Amino acid sequence: MPAIAQSPNPSILNEINSGLPNICGSEAEISAATNSNEPVFLLTTNLRLENIQAGFACALHMHQPTIPAGANGELICNLQNMFENPNQGDNHNAGVFAWCYSRMGEFIPQLIAEGCNPRIMLDYSGNLLWGLRQMGRDDIFDNLKRITCDPQYQPHVEWLGTMWSHAVIPSTPIPDIKLQIQAWQHHFAAIFGIDALKRVKGFSPPEMHFPNHPDTLYEYIKALKE
Repeated sequence: MPAIAQSPNPSILNEINSGLPNICGSEAEISAATNSNEPVFLLTTNLRLENIQAGFACALHMHQPTIPAGANGELICNLQNMFENPNQGDNHNAGVFAWCYSRMGEFIPQLIAEGCNPRIMLDYSGNLLWGLRQMGRDDIFDNLKRITCDPQYQPHVEWLGTMWSHAVIPSTPIPDIKLQIQAWQHHFAAIFGIDALKRVKGFSPPEMHFPNHPDTLYEYIKALKE
């Protein structure tokens, strides 16, 4: 896959470099964005928090692994492998899976147009985002960008950070924990922009795993705070 040309705007990152996702190299800009203390939803929400007595939150977790299943053993998305081998296992569901990754870009605008007030949190692994780009699924990215970057939908959609490769934290070497978090931040900013990254304040641990070892837990919390 050819590299995407460098934008003259330094705040816009390349999404793909030499055929690989952009997961490092702009640490200073990423750190400045993620450590911003500007209000995210407070100034735009139509919720009256003082009137809420109870509430709940919905988060959608989306992931497909990267696997060496290309024609010559290249790394591809498992979803692509499902499309290419529809008669194996439940691979016939590939189209449904792809729609699941896209449909919030349809549901949220429709609900708002009908006078509803929806809220959703989204958690997409870096593997999945890269895989969808490898597959050329611009339609999915267009839907996601619509609800992520359009100001009228921003109060209704919150992205959650995560580990880029869906690595469970207890099994991840301590030095790699922060690198995994930063890799996802880089990749997300390259797709949706630095301003969108500033609005990412939550975090979704892969498989909801938390480390039992106190040293690992300390480094995990430290990486999140940084």
